[in-house]
Amino acid sequence: MSGTDGMTALDRPVLLVVLAGRRADEADHLAQRFAVSHKCLVPLGDRPLIARVLQTAAAHPRIDSLAVSVETEAFAPIYDVLTRLPGRGTSRLVEANADLADSVRAAAEGWDGRILVTTADHALLTAGAIDTLIDALDRADLALALVARRDVLAVHPSAHRRFLRFTDGDYADCNLFAASGTQALGAVELFRGGPSGVWSAWRIMRAFGLGAGFRFAMGLLSLQDALEHASRRLGLKLRAPVLADGRQAIDVDDDRTYAIVSDLLAGRASRSIPR
Repeated sequence: MSGTDGMTALDRPVLLVVLAGRRADEADHLAQRFAVSHKCLVPLGDRPLIARVLQTAAAHPRIDSLAVSVETEAFAPIYDVLTRLPGRGTSRLVEANADLADSVRAAAEGWDGRILVTTADHALLTAGAIDTLIDALDRADLALALVARRDVLAVHPSAHRRFLRFTDGDYADCNLFAASGTQALGAVELFRGGPSGVWSAWRIMRAFGLGAGFRFAMGLLSLQDALEHASRRLGLKLRAPVLADGRQAIDVDDDRTYAIVSDLLAGRASRSIPR
């Protein structure tokens, strides 16, 4: 794909948007448990949860800039995290909006290049997953990462409870979404409904329309058919690379997943996980 300035996808810089906002209409149990204002500030090991994502991104040679979308009261502690990262690229804090779609747009405003979007609770994000999404934009306007059910369950049998059903298998979303540029961000309208928690695959697939949407909901489409339907409806080329690393579908959402991710980061065998 190429941009309006004639640059190819391989030439265009990459912005990673990290969504760290909180829902105004409900309390976050993990934040309350650790007495912090935002889940992204919950301690995980020796650092705040969001530091895991930011460190992976800051160390990645293909990420040129970082933008963290969060409420202003969390600016100071997140700025402290940013100051401890490697000094390459640029970073900025952007006030989160009440709606996720508006938060993505605000974080990417003025950016001329490719855009990746993930969440602050994606503590297991790897450089390989980032590379796969960036590479997918060479032949697409939009890309979202998936992992096959068997690969998620191979990591932990209760690590993920929501799967997208297709005739050729079940897949988990990875809360990792990419756009070739701001011109493709019309797709973020599909994310309306909250400041955090992308679950991008489900929302993008809702773009099918009534007939294909019903077939998707009933698991009667193959993954490729679903992508082709969504591409036609959006007027954009959509790809969904399937990652082999089941950890990429595991976010820190609650006590159960907090325990799972803590064990995985520590290299421990899975212990009894809270339900």
